[in-house]
Amino acid sequence: QVSEVVAEKCRLSVSGWFHGPPVARPARCLEAALPRSPHIPCDHVILYEWINPVYLDMESQAQIQEEFEERSEILLKDFLKKEKYQLLCEALESKDVRWSCRGPANKRLYEAAEEDSLPDVLKKFLHFLRSEALFLLLSNFTGLKLHFLAPSEEEDEDEDAGEGRAEDAAGHGSPKPEQEETEQHAESNRRQPDQPNDIPEAQDSETQNGSGPPVCMGELRRWTHGHYTLVHDAQATEFALDLLFFCGCEGWDPEYGGFTSYIAKGEDEELLTVNPEDNCLALVYRDKETMKFVKYVNHRSLVHLEKHPNRTGFWDFSFVYYE
Repeated sequence: QVSEVVAEKCRLSVSGWFHGPPVARPARCLEAALPRSPHIPCDHVILYEWINPVYLDMESQAQIQEEFEERSEILLKDFLKKEKYQLLCEALESKDVRWSCRGPANKRLYEAAEEDSLPDVLKKFLHFLRSEALFLLLSNFTGLKLHFLAPSEEEDEDEDAGEGRAEDAAGHGSPKPEQEETEQHAESNRRQPDQPNDIPEAQDSETQNGSGPPVCMGELRRWTHGHYTLVHDAQATEFALDLLFFCGCEGWDPEYGGFTSYIAKGEDEELLTVNPEDNCLALVYRDKETMKFVKYVNHRSLVHLEKHPNRTGFWDFSFVYYE
C-alpha cells in the first residue's frame, strides 16, 4: 500500500533481516480483467451530438493522424461540445452515483463507478465511447485498423503492388522464355517449405493478430487524495490504444499527482506524462515494452477541494482499444 508522510519532524527507522525457516507463499490471486467487447452498432450522427465540430473536419483529422503517427500520442483540447461537457460534470457530481473501491492496494487504489447507478447522460457517453462511429473516428485520428472500413498498411502495400503489376501489364515488363518460367516454377517449389505461411509459429501469430474484430474495454474512475496505480510484474503489456477523457480538472496542478506516466519496461526513464485537463481527450498508442501508472494523488490536492467544494478530486473515462 502507498501512503504519504507529511510530518516535518525527524524520523528514525530500524532495518534488518529476520532469519528463520522458509514460509510457504500463498498462491497468486488471479484477477478478472475488465470484459472486452466489440463496437456497438451506431449511426455517425452520434458524433455530431457530442464532438466539437472542429474534430469532424476531414482536414483536421488528416493533420491529427499525421501528428499521431509521428509521436504516437496526441491531446485533443475542447473535445466535446461545451453544453455536453457541462452536463457530464453536473452528472458526475450526483450523489446517486455509486462508487466501488478498486484494489488490491499493492497494485492500485481508486474508485470506479457502477454503471447501473449512472445518470442517463453518463450512460449515453459510455455508449458513445463504445460506438461504431467512434471506432471509425479513432481510426481516422490514429491510422489504426479499428474498423473494417479503415484502410490498413497491408492494403496500402497491396495497392502499390497492384499499380506495379498494372505497369508490367501495360508493357513495361518483358516476357520470359517458357524454359525460364519452368525453371523458376521448380525453384519456387523447392523453396515452398521455408515460406512464412508454412511455419507453425507464423501461422499462430497470424491467427492471433486477425482472430477477431477490434474490441475495447473501459470504466469511469474517480481520483481523490490517496489514490494511485502501480507498475507490477503481472501487469499485461500489449499493443493497444489508450483513451483518457478528463472531467473536473479545472485548476488541477501537476504537483497534486494524478497524472498518467508511461515508462519502458525495465527502465526508470519516463517516456510520456499525460496531465489531467478539462474537456481533453488524450490518445496514446503503446507497445508490449511500455507500461503505465497513475501518480499518487498527494495532500496538496486538498487545495482543489477548497476551490471546488463539490469535487473531491477529478474523474476520467479510461478506455483501451485493440485492433
